[in-house]
Amino acid sequence: MNHLQISTDPTLLGADLLPESLTTSPSVSTFLPEEDASTCLLLPETPSPPLDFSHPLTPSMGNATDNHVRDSVTGDDDQAAETSSSSGSSGIGMVAPVGAGAGNLFSHNSYQHLRKKSDVAKAGHDGSMHHAASLGIAVTKDMPGFVHWNWPLIRKCTFFVFLALIVAMVGIVVAMIATLPKSCNPPATWYKGSVFYEVFPASFQDTNDDGLGDIRGLIGRAEYFKTLGIGAVRLNSIFPSKHYPDHFQEVTSLLDVDEVLGKVEDIQKLAAALHERNISLILDLPIHPFLEHLSPPTIDLDHLPNRTDGDMITSEFLRLSRSITTKTESGTVVSDVLRFWLTRTGVDGFYVKGLEHFAEDALLVENVREWKYLLGPDRILMVGQQFVQQLPERIVRDVLSQVDLVDVYLDVSNGTDGIAATVQDAIQGRLLRGVDHPWIHWSLGSVTERRLASGLSPNATLAATLMELTLPGTPSIFYGDEISLEEANDPKGEHVDTQHLHHLAAMVWDGAQNQFTSRGSLPWLPRSASASLHHLDYVIEAIALRKRSPSIYLNAVVKEEQTLPNADIKSNQNEILVVQRWYPRRNSFATIANLGPKRVSLDLTAMFYSGEIVAGSSLKHERVETNDDMNHLQISTDPTLLGADLLPESLTTSPSVSTFLPEEDASTCLLLPETPSPPLDFSHPLTPSMGNAPINLSSFSHC
Repeated sequence: MNHLQISTDPTLLGADLLPESLTTSPSVSTFLPEEDASTCLLLPETPSPPLDFSHPLTPSMGNATDNHVRDSVTGDDDQAAETSSSSGSSGIGMVAPVGAGAGNLFSHNSYQHLRKKSDVAKAGHDGSMHHAASLGIAVTKDMPGFVHWNWPLIRKCTFFVFLALIVAMVGIVVAMIATLPKSCNPPATWYKGSVFYEVFPASFQDTNDDGLGDIRGLIGRAEYFKTLGIGAVRLNSIFPSKHYPDHFQEVTSLLDVDEVLGKVEDIQKLAAALHERNISLILDLPIHPFLEHLSPPTIDLDHLPNRTDGDMITSEFLRLSRSITTKTESGTVVSDVLRFWLTRTGVDGFYVKGLEHFAEDALLVENVREWKYLLGPDRILMVGQQFVQQLPERIVRDVLSQVDLVDVYLDVSNGTDGIAATVQDAIQGRLLRGVDHPWIHWSLGSVTERRLASGLSPNATLAATLMELTLPGTPSIFYGDEISLEEANDPKGEHVDTQHLHHLAAMVWDGAQNQFTSRGSLPWLPRSASASLHHLDYVIEAIALRKRSPSIYLNAVVKEEQTLPNADIKSNQNEILVVQRWYPRRNSFATIANLGPKRVSLDLTAMFYSGEIVAGSSLKHERVETNDDMNHLQISTDPTLLGADLLPESLTTSPSVSTFLPEEDASTCLLLPETPSPPLDFSHPLTPSMGNAPINLSSFSHC
C-alpha cells in the first residue's frame, strides 16, 4: 500500500487499511502525484455509536444489526470499490464492508414507514420492539395518541365540513342581497308626506241596517284603507250631540261616542285593526263651542323632565282619567280629554278644532305645551290655518314649536289663481320656514265645506285630487273624492231640511261589494247623483308613486343646515295649474291640471323636452319625445300621469268632447320625471311663457 490509488468513485474505507502517510497528511499531492484525486468519505467499519438523543418520531438505529435490514442491501453495496488512477500508476483495491446502519442511510430504495398498531409486536424481555413487517419504523408506546387516530376519516369529515361552511356563507350572502332594499330613499316621520283619509262615519258604512254608518262599518272597511295606501284615518264627528248626525256640531260630551255610531270600545277595536295594517288613527276634537275658555294646565311642565320618547305616562293617565266622568261640564280641561282617549283607545293624535276662538286666551301657550307633552313625539297635534293666522306675533313661535301639522283648506271655487296663491303663501310663508316647524296638511274637502265634485266635473275632480297628491306636505282625501263622489241628489226637493248636509252623502261602493246599507234600508241622506269608480285606480297609483318618490313626499331639500324648497306652483288664465317637484339625484315631477271649462294649448318646450307616462290608461309607460309629429301633444280626457325628462313642444289639454273621448268637459293631469336641471343661478336665453305671464326658468331648476 506504498502507492494507494483511490478511485474517482467515493469509497468507504476502513480506517485500518490506510497507511500512516495518508492518515497524517491533509494534502492529496503526497500520495497522488500524477493527477488530482477525488476525495472519499472515510468511515470506520464498526458501527457508530447510537445518537445521544431520541425523539418520538425518530426511527431507532441502534448497534444491533437487523437481519431484515441487511438483506435489503443490494450486492453492489457489499462489493469492494476498485478503481485505478491514470496510466502508469499502480494501485490497490480497498474492501469496505458497510454496516447495516450505513446501508439504510444511503440506500435510495429504503423508505421509513409508520406501521399500524396491529403490525407491531409486543416488547420482548429486553425491552426491544420487533416489526411485524419487513421494514418500517416501530410505533412504540412512547408515541402520542394522535398517531393512532383514524386520519383518513378525519380528512373526509374536515373536507365536508369545510364544503358545508362555504355553501352556508354563499347562502347567507345571497339572502342578504335578496333582502336589500330596492331603493334608498331619505326617511321621514310617519305623518310627514303620507296621505290622510278623512271619514264622516255616519256616511261611510252601515252594519246594523238602520241607514246610518257606524264604527263597526269602518272596522269592516279596514282592508279598503290598506288598498288605498294611506298613512292615517281622520275620524271626524263621533261625539254625542242632541240629534246626531243632523246636528253633529252641537257636541254634548267629549268623552263618549254617540250611540248611533257605537261605543268607546269600538274606537279601540278600530285603532287596533288599523294598527295591524300600519295605519294610524287621528281623532278630530271640536272644543268650540263646547268650551268657552281654556283651563289652567293640570301638570307643572317647568318641573318635569323633557319627553325623549313616545311612551305615555300611563299611571298618571289612568289616575287622572278615573276622575273624568262621562257627564262633562263646559269647564272640562282639554288635557283630561286627551288622557281619556289615549288611555282608552290608543289613538295616534288629535286635530283640535276651534282654537281660533282662543287665540287671545292667556293660558293658550301653557295648554298647547301640555297637550304636546302628553302626546309625546310620536303622536301628532294638528291645528287649523285660521288659528295660526289669528295668533299674536309674540306667541307664534312658541305655539308652532308644539304643533306637528297645520290644516290648510284649498278652495277650488276660487280658481287656479287662488289655489296657487294659497300654496305659495304656505310654502314661502312662516309655516314651512324651518325643519322643526309644522308641516302642511292639505284639504280639498271637509265636513263643513261643499264637496269637491259639486263645482267640478268628475274628471276635473280627479285632476284636482292628483294635483293635491303632488303638493309638499301631507295631503288629505275627503271620503268619496277618490271616486269623484257627488253630493246627494234631491231633484224634487224632498230633503230641504237636510240640504246643508248633502255634501255628506253616503259612500258608494263597487257593485261586487256590499253597498252602504242593505237593500231593505234607505240611507239617512239621498243617494249621490254619480260616482266614477274607475278613478280609484288612478288615485291608488298616485299614492303609491308618492310613497316611493322623495321628490314628492319631502317638503324641502336640507343641505348642511340650509333648507331649500323643492316645489313650485304656477297658474295660468285661472284655469291651468302647474306644480313641479324635485329632489337631488331623483326624478322630478310636474303636475299639469286644467280645471277650466275651455280648451287651452300651452307651449312648454323651454321647460320640458320628453317624458314617460308613469300612470294612466292606454298611454301608461309610453315614451313622449319631441319631434315634428308631436308639435301638439293631445292628452286624453282621462287624467294621465306622465314620467318624463321633458315635455314635447306643445302640451295641449282639452276639456272638449270632440277631440278625445265622447265624454263631457275634462281635465288633464301630467306627472313627469325630469332630468336634473342646472343650479338655481343658471340662466337660460329662452324664458318659457305660459300665456301672457312670463315664467322664471330658475324656479323649475334643481338644487
